Amino acid sequence: MKWTSLIRPLLIVLILLSLVLMWAIWTGPNQYDVQPRNEQKALSSVTVKRQFARVFGPSQIVLHESGKARMTLKKDVLIASNKIFSEIELDELAEPINFSSEDYYKELNQSDNKIEWLYSKGIPFDVLDNLFTNLSDEYREKTFDRIYLSETNPSTIFFYDTTEKLLYTSKIENIDQKQLVSTVHKKGIPYQFVEIKEVGDNYIYLPIGEIELSCLTYMVEKQPNSLFIERLFDDTSEVREKRSEKSVQYIDFISEMRINEETNILNYYRNRSSSDLMPLTKTLLVSFKELMLYENWSDDIHFFDYNEQNNEVTYRRYIEGFPVFSSIGYGATSLTVVEEGMSRLQVPMVIAQTPISDQENKKTLVSGEELLRELTEKNYSMETIDDIKIGYTWTNNPESDRVINLEPNWYIYTEGNWISVQDLDENGGD
Repeated sequence: MKWTSLIRPLLIVLILLSLVLMWAIWTGPNQYDVQPRNEQKALSSVTVKRQFARVFGPSQIVLHESGKARMTLKKDVLIASNKIFSEIELDELAEPINFSSEDYYKELNQSDNKIEWLYSKGIPFDVLDNLFTNLSDEYREKTFDRIYLSETNPSTIFFYDTTEKLLYTSKIENIDQKQLVSTVHKKGIPYQFVEIKEVGDNYIYLPIGEIELSCLTYMVEKQPNSLFIERLFDDTSEVREKRSEKSVQYIDFISEMRINEETNILNYYRNRSSSDLMPLTKTLLVSFKELMLYENWSDDIHFFDYNEQNNEVTYRRYIEGFPVFSSIGYGATSLTVVEEGMSRLQVPMVIAQTPISDQENKKTLVSGEELLRELTEKNYSMETIDDIKIGYTWTNNPESDRVINLEPNWYIYTEGNWISVQDLDENGGD
């Protein structure tokens, strides 16, 4: 009886203590948990380990059944199916055939059920070299961004390049079909019914109904300057520091690192001249190795874009299966690499660390059909839009510089920029 009588006062004390701690978090004076200079040395390490197959793996799975399509971005099923896929054995690639996007999606709607994997950007076949018995040199640098196979008769796997409109096939010599099917159909996986819509020169999947997503709030942490100084400069004793009102600059005789102290976006340049353009596979391998040194985002990172003109690779942060966007640049890391090494880096030094949402704050996004209607009303022609995605918008919380908000929004890719639909009348994107 004594213990029972103490439960209520104890609960009241715990509630009061949690309120005090929350107040301390929101009102703490130190921006982004910046450590004193003499303590930064011990923190200078990237702790998040990433698998190459995950960073360059699919970001969505679509199940095609009886003419209907359902999509999931669930991290667990993507990881599990990707693991099974990495263990299959394939024959050589057959010569590709020209295949329009319309024909491709008609093929997916044939009678047998199919599993389709969607990639954010074209992946070279050389990345999958270990799966092939004999991958011809002429196809190593060719790319694909869609894969599908039949659930009932997985004797052939299909790779599709939506840009070049080419369909590649390969005979499957070994696959754990039963485990793959049970993985993607596992009970409890959230699938959303989607429909195919023609946008620009592509066909994309958009949700048939409205979609409800959580608005997220996170504590953030700023990575210490020393982490980047130690990694980016060969001899730190040669580094000179220059400060201005809004930025700090670190330079030696061959390179420069500039940090905007208002946005905490880092830009690094090093003069590396190279007349030889590396193959895409090598570019991705080198850039991934560099990414592992500087990006400490705790959730997924996906290869998101490649600019062939300047050899720049972009990796985008994801949260709960969706890409993160920001007008300032908190959503992506961009690297330029040449034979001699990395010549340019842009990376956000701020990372989301701890979710602090204490209530379910939801936002409902319109269906794909309604979105296209709204775009038409705003006089946006589908021919000017290259892609459409749902993404999380990163904004700094006005009440505390140690807190960020992540709000789901529709985004369109037009004229080389990702722009929130609600901001179409303004210049933006990153």
